[in-house]
Amino acid sequence: MERIKELARGLVFGLTGYRPQQVSAETWDREYRDGQWEYLRKMDSLAGLVSILGYCQFLNPASILDAGCGEGLLAEKLKILPYKSYLGMDVSREAIAIATSRLGDDRSRFTVADAWAFETDERFDVIVFNQSLYYLTDPAGILKKYRAMLNPGGRIIVSMVDNARTRSVWRLIDPVFGTEDAMTTMQGKGTVVTKVMQPA
Repeated sequence: MERIKELARGLVFGLTGYRPQQVSAETWDREYRDGQWEYLRKMDSLAGLVSILGYCQFLNPASILDAGCGEGLLAEKLKILPYKSYLGMDVSREAIAIATSRLGDDRSRFTVADAWAFETDERFDVIVFNQSLYYLTDPAGILKKYRAMLNPGGRIIVSMVDNARTRSVWRLIDPVFGTEDAMTTMQGKGTVVTKVMQPA
């Protein structure tokens, strides 16, 4: 039955085009406050995080921007890397407060911002969209915006659980941004696709 539902969703997204999974900042705050995202800390949610960590370890960036960092699950994993600066950004004040209290230090900072409104003079070697791109309108447009925040030779890493909605996102961004490398990881809860995008 679930397979039939997934096929139906795929057909809808294929016919109607992409629609973001819209969630208000207030809803995010309530969900983080109530601990609704704690399940992502379990072993069966490691796949996407580990793929991003592997790419970042290989790329060895001095500076990282994590767009849609939530309460810092990826930041926890990245701490083992010798980066000089990490900036996590999220629309949820509650998530940023949690991340700052747990992980903030002289190398790792967190800020509250809407992805479209976010502006900075900083430039980054790697910008990560980990399970966040499908919440945003115009995925290709947002990647173009953030491309301007990269240092020369910088990369954008996009990681998304595989489903009808995210496959529609890939169809929008793949023609605009080439893929330098891609990794598909499978775990108990599903499949995650992670790509290192060529922003030039």
